[in-house]
Formats: sequence, C-alpha cells, structure tokens
Amino acid sequence: MKKDIAVRFVGSAGDGLVSLGLLFGKILKMHNYNVLGFRSYQSVIRGGYNSYQIRFSQSEVLTVGEDADIIVLLNKHVAKLHQPLVNPNAMVIYDDEFIDLDEFDYPKNIVKLGIPLAAITKKISKLKVLKNIVGFGAISHLLGLDVGLIKEVILEQFGKKGEEVIFTNYDALEKGIKFAEEKSWLPMWEKHKYGKARQMIISGNEAIALGMLSAGLKFYSGYPMTPATSIVHYLTKHLPKLGMIVKQTEDEIAAIGMAIGASYCGARAATGTSGGGFSLMTELVGMAGIEEIPLVVINSQRAGPSTGMATKTEQADLFQVYGASQGEFPKVIIAPSTVEDAFNVGVEAVEIAEKYQVVVIVLLDLYLSEMNATVRKLNMERNNMRFNILENPDENYRRYEITETGISKRTIPGTKNGMFFTGSSERTETGTSIASTLAGLPDTLPIRVEMVKKRMRKLDCLVKELDPPKLVGPKDAEITLVSWGSTINIVKEAILHLEEEGIQASHLHLKYLTPFHVDEVEKILTNAKRTMIIEQNFTGQLRDFIRMKTGVFIEQKLLRWDGEPLVTSQIVMKVKEVMKNE
Repeated sequence: MKKDIAVRFVGSAGDGLVSLGLLFGKILKMHNYNVLGFRSYQSVIRGGYNSYQIRFSQSEVLTVGEDADIIVLLNKHVAKLHQPLVNPNAMVIYDDEFIDLDEFDYPKNIVKLGIPLAAITKKISKLKVLKNIVGFGAISHLLGLDVGLIKEVILEQFGKKGEEVIFTNYDALEKGIKFAEEKSWLPMWEKHKYGKARQMIISGNEAIALGMLSAGLKFYSGYPMTPATSIVHYLTKHLPKLGMIVKQTEDEIAAIGMAIGASYCGARAATGTSGGGFSLMTELVGMAGIEEIPLVVINSQRAGPSTGMATKTEQADLFQVYGASQGEFPKVIIAPSTVEDAFNVGVEAVEIAEKYQVVVIVLLDLYLSEMNATVRKLNMERNNMRFNILENPDENYRRYEITETGISKRTIPGTKNGMFFTGSSERTETGTSIASTLAGLPDTLPIRVEMVKKRMRKLDCLVKELDPPKLVGPKDAEITLVSWGSTINIVKEAILHLEEEGIQASHLHLKYLTPFHVDEVEKILTNAKRTMIIEQNFTGQLRDFIRMKTGVFIEQKLLRWDGEPLVTSQIVMKVKEVMKNE
C-alpha cells in the first residue's frame, strides 16, 4: 500500500476535465486527505490536450508529483498524445470499446483497467458527461473511498439541479463501483474509517482573494486575463453578502484607475492582471506612488512576452514590476509561495498598502494561481484596524507633511478641514504643485529633494517589520538552493530526495523582494559552500536581482522557461551534476 497516490485525468477541452478534477479534490478533502491538484491545458475552448493531476496523502503533500499511479483517459485522441508520459506499473482506466492501448504502444507492464464507460452511461442517461462519474465509481473502489462521503459531495455539487440529476449521478457512481467489484480490481489503498474533514480546498487565486476580504477589502476591479481572472469570479460569487463592489472593466487601465479612485475615497482596494495587463497599468502605478494612495496590484505571471502562452506558467516579471513606471518611488513586491501563504499575503498586502500609503505588487504565477490545495487553518479573525486616516484635522492640515517615517496622515473626501490638492505632479506639503512655473526655482529645489526622501523612507521603516529570510537546513550543507514564489515545495521535496542519496542541501527562499533584506541574504549566501538558483525564466532574474542588491554572485543555476512547472527530478539531477563536476 502506497503512502500517497497521484491520479491523472487526461482529456480535451470540453471533456469536463477541470470540473472532474475539482470534484475529485472535494471528494478527497471530505475523506480528510491532504490534496494538491494542478491542471495543464491549452488556450482553446474545445479540443487540444489537457490533463489534471491530483496527489493526496494523509501526510503533507508538497507537489502534484511527476508520475501518476492511476491514469484516466477520457478519449482516444489524448490516449495517443499521452503515451510518452505513462510510467510503468501505472493503472490505466479507459473505455476499452473505443481505445486500444496496444495500438499506441503503451508500456507492457501497466495495469490495463478497461471499462465500457460510454455503454454504461448510455443505459443511465443521454448525458455523456456522466461517464466521468462512472469512472469515479471505479476509482473509489481502487482507493477504498467511502461511498457515503462521495454522495455527500455529489449532493453539494448538483443539489440545485434537482433530485433527478442527483439520483442519476448516484446511479452512475454505483454502476462504476459494481463494475470494478465484478472485475475483481484489486484496491491499491487501504480501506479504513475516515474522520470528518477538517480542511478546505481552494486555489491560490481564491486564497489571496479570501485573504484580502479578511483584511477588509471593499473594492476590486479587473479585466479578464488568464491566470488572474478567477479572482474576479471568486469575489463576484461572494460579494452580495460582503458589502463590497467588484467591477469587470473594459481594459486594464480602467481597472487600476477605478481601484485608485476607490482607495482615494477610503475603500481598501485592489486590482489584478497578468504581465500583459500590468504593462498597461504601469503609468497609473506611478501616479498612485506619487500621490501616496494605498493600492494592491496582483500580477499573476504567465509565459510572455506579449500574449506569449496564456495558459503556461513563468517567473519572468520580476524586473517588470520592479521598474514599473518611470522615476523612483517606494513600491512593495511580495511573492507568495503556497496556497496558504497566498491567503496570508492577501491580508499583508492590503494592510501594508494602507499603513504605508504605497503600491503593493503581489507576484503570483499561473502554477500557484491555479493550484488547488487543502488548507487546514486560516486566521480569519481580523479587527481590520485602519491606518493613518485623520478624522478630525485642524485648519493647518498638510496632506503631504514631511515626517520621520515618511508617512503622512490622510483624510477621506468630505472630512471637515481635510481638503487638499493632489495630482500626478511633485508638490509641497499642502499639495500645491511645483512641477510647472515653480519647477527649478531655488525655493523649490529643497522641496523636491525632501519629498523624494520622505517617500523613500517608508521602505526603511517597513523592512524592519517584515520577517527576514532564514536558511532552512544545515548551515554546513554541501549546497544551498535559492528560490522564490511557487517553487518552494518543489525544492523542499527535492531536498528530501537528495538527503536519501546522502547529499545535504539547505534552502533559502525569498518572499519579500522589495524592500529587500540585504544584510541577511548576503550573510547566508557568503557563508554557503555552494549556491544554486532555481527559477522559471531564461535569464535568472532573481539571481541578477540578488547580485544587484548584495554583490553576491550565485554560481549555479537551474532555469526552466517552457511553460511547464519545474519538477523534483530536475532539481535532484542538476544538484548531482554540480556535485559530480566539482
């Protein structure tokens, strides 16, 4: 009996693959398993080649895995395309009335589990998609899952469609189970009594949306762009009971403009997009920066440039967001690493933006945005204390007052004595512009100097509040692996494999990119025996960023930029290669 199982559903767009994977994830969650799921797909409405892999265990699950223990082929087209990815000893479930695996030269030692999915479904209903539920029945037998819990999930999923739909799905489930039993398919998972589920299953995008909601988000605007679109979907689904506004805008410029306007008026506001949309937003990122308006901008990275590959992952927007808009102004860049961390960053980003009156850019990526994972505990108890909002200003109120922290008190429009000038130009403490007739005059030169220094001081204060990065693992490790964003658990799993092979590796993972903990990172890297960066881009952007900030050059690198997530074996092989060659 295995300690963890990976199940891969393979089909085409239109086969209901995503719904199938999400439904299965909920079923496993109900059995109190730890679950991680991710889909690989193409940018088409129908056809193409898609897959959804779920890995689950009673222990911690770090990655979706590379190989699958159970593979479900939904049509003949994908059976051919998937052949190179089938590992020996896998159990392959397929409709043997339409698919002949020998025709595609599948490995001889796989376990063929042919089941007439279409024929069984036809006897139940005209709905062809029910074959997925028949397949679930067969899988539930293999995995020893509880039929009652599966039916609970089906009831939750289809309850609004009426009793007929519910009982039709029950019938399909039971017929799949009966077929597997009659064929004496041997279970690969120990059947036992399952405890009550104590966790939720959500995606990275849902997690960051939930985090922002928990921090009091009241306005979100966005133009649909993969992979950030589901943030709008999630917030829209829940907005009626939360008293907030969600706007789908005509373009990304309107999205950030509306979010800035909402924040100026006192609402905690955010917007989200991917790299192409962020390109359009950058001018207004600068405007929010000079006007000191709190703003959260989510950039869920995908393969670029331009349209690039809309449904593939990448980590290549670091320098794009670092240099967003012209000139110099404080911006915060945070890269979440896991679904749970995405929730925490959602809270942090909203609160940091308001407290320091800065733009906070959250760098997600497609892998994390669309990853589905079980999360056992989220801290939803927030008091949502407001920061630096002046309710009773006196007649001498100065919106852009120069302070030691760089933070000035702001007022909400309509506040008595709280009126002030603002705009996209440099200004005095009261907001009067010095950008036209006053520009360059002796009296205004010191004002410009002090205003820039005032704004930039915010980062000096903030960096002291943020947890510095820490080295995980032995200080005298043979190699230190450096990563950021969603690669964190892939690296962790690789380190466990390396340990089994007698190689000690430590791990430095970076979350806060601006402001940057220069001294801590420099100390860790200069004390390392060997260093290797792990990133999903061509040039090694974090590697260059670290060198720019600390002067430390990371000798080795493992980079991937084909659009698919890094996998554990790539890291293990690269580390072994480095160790062998030195």
